[in-house]
Amino acid sequence: MDFIFKPEKLTTELTSQAAEAIGKRAELASRKKYPCLWEKTDALNKNRAPEEVLRRRKTRHVIYGVFLIAIGIFLFVPGIMKPKELLVPLIVGAFSFINGIFAVLPRKTPAERYERKARKIMENINFSLNPEDTVVFGDEAVFENGALLMEYKDLEEVIETRSLFLVCDGTIIMLLRKLDLVSGDVSEFDAHILEKTGKSIIKCS
Repeated sequence: MDFIFKPEKLTTELTSQAAEAIGKRAELASRKKYPCLWEKTDALNKNRAPEEVLRRRKTRHVIYGVFLIAIGIFLFVPGIMKPKELLVPLIVGAFSFINGIFAVLPRKTPAERYERKARKIMENINFSLNPEDTVVFGDEAVFENGALLMEYKDLEEVIETRSLFLVCDGTIIMLLRKLDLVSGDVSEFDAHILEKTGKSIIKCS
C-alpha cells in the first residue's frame, strides 16, 4: 500500500512542533554518540522533582537572583570608584551581579533552542514547494514526484509530533503535515515504516 502526501505550505503555527521534532533528532544523534552520558542523565531524570516543586524552585531562584543583583550593585559601585581601597567588595560585587543575572535569565526549552533552525528549514521547504508535488512512501522506496527520493535502508528516522512527520535520511529533511496524507491512514503509517525499515516512528512527548 502506498502512503501519498500532497504537501501544503508550512505555516508559522507549526514552528514549535517542527523545532520539537528537530530537537528530538538532535537528542537521538547525541544519544548514539554519548551513550554513557545519556545513561547517567536518564538516571538523574528518574528522580526529577514534580512540576509544582520545580516551579517553586524557579521562583526562589529568581528571588535569589534579584537579591544577588542588588548586593552586587551595592558593592560594585563603591568598589569601582575606589578600586585600590575596595578591591574585595569590587570583586565580590561583580561576582554577585553576574550570578544574579544568570539566576533570573529564563532558560530555553529544548524546542525553543531549535526554533531558528526550524524556521529556516520551513522556509526552504516552502520556497521549493510546488502545488503538484507529491511524496509517496511506496513498497520499495520513497519517491518525490515519481523520482526516487530515498531508499528505506537509508532512512534514519521518522519523528512524529501532533501535526507533523519529520523524515530524515542524513542528507534530506522533510516536514510533512499529517493533514496532507491523501492516500493511506496516519494510524497505519507507523506499521508501514516499521515493516520497511525495522524502526518504529519516534513520537515526541
